[in-house]
Amino acid sequence: MILFEIVLILAGAFYALMICAFAVGFQRVRKQTYPSLSADIPFVSVIVPARDEGVFIKTCIDTIRANDYPPDRYEIIVVDDLSEDDTAEIVREIVSAQEPQFAPVRLLQMPENLERTRAHKKRAIEKGISEAEGAIILTTDADCHVSTQWIRSMAGCFPDLQSPLTQPVTAFVSGPVLFRAGDHPLLHMQALEFLGLVSVGAGAIGAGRPTICNGANVAYRKDLFAKLGGFSGIDHLTSGDDELLMQKIADTTPHHVRFNAEETAAVVTEPIHSFREFFQQRKRWASKGAHYPNKGLIAMLLTVYLFYFGLLSGLVALTFFPAIWLAVMIGLGLKLIPEALLLWPACRHFNRNWLFAYFLPEQLLHIPYIVVLGAAGALGKYEWKGRQIER
Repeated sequence: MILFEIVLILAGAFYALMICAFAVGFQRVRKQTYPSLSADIPFVSVIVPARDEGVFIKTCIDTIRANDYPPDRYEIIVVDDLSEDDTAEIVREIVSAQEPQFAPVRLLQMPENLERTRAHKKRAIEKGISEAEGAIILTTDADCHVSTQWIRSMAGCFPDLQSPLTQPVTAFVSGPVLFRAGDHPLLHMQALEFLGLVSVGAGAIGAGRPTICNGANVAYRKDLFAKLGGFSGIDHLTSGDDELLMQKIADTTPHHVRFNAEETAAVVTEPIHSFREFFQQRKRWASKGAHYPNKGLIAMLLTVYLFYFGLLSGLVALTFFPAIWLAVMIGLGLKLIPEALLLWPACRHFNRNWLFAYFLPEQLLHIPYIVVLGAAGALGKYEWKGRQIER
């Protein structure tokens, strides 16, 4: 058991140092500011891929059109991915009733996705970009709503938009995505866990190692997307229209990846209300980790998984091997303390202090959740939006 204790503590020390680095990185992005948009306001194409989002799509479009950005300087492109509900009909009604005081809305459809078994969303985004007029591509999901300053805040993170790609420029901006907290303790814990993912992604960018982000709130230069061949090279995986593109830019170009920590940049999305949907969503997210192009990131994730697996094994083994209690307690401390140092400032920054009350109860679920989801994500297929998806 001595070897087990040593490995657990070493993996825990690595995890603690990593999370502390992310906590420092999060403080760095919190303090970063961008100049106000000049008179030359860039044209932005907001792309909303949608499949079976009839319940949410109108609210999503309405909140985007309520932005204080000049309506003649942005467009909304909804890409309907073979919805089996009334998503397309709702968008057509909006298109037919357009008024000049609002930004134009366009509807594209994806009959070609009938033949696909993976990467449906990537293809939908690529189709939207092929029709887009904006120099900045800004994406969100159809079940989200945005603030009235969202477009202005995200577009303002590209102060060097007119600079050529022959010199380092801001190429990709990740923005915060928050769960609507709901009215149940399990939804509150889900919101806290999701905020943890956002703060890890922000902290990793601030630490100079872009790792994760969320496609419900990302922006990038259209010219660079074209220059890199779009999702070419990362289109063999269904998921990853967000972080795999971000990693591709960070790893293969000299250009900058930023995180916009402004509260006005936050996008709010719906939590998952059933365990089955939650499991499938997180399995989908976990499915891409083992296939990151950067092998260093894969090694990092494997070490983290080893740490969580060791913690779970140690907690189970305590009944039979009580002598390992000190190593297990040290391991738990190496998890809880750094995570608290990251999560508490994130809760305060996004005015969600009350969520931190669920920090300790959530830890009881978090360790087995990571172990089970990590293994499930590596196994391959999952279900999403009524489809059986190949990884």
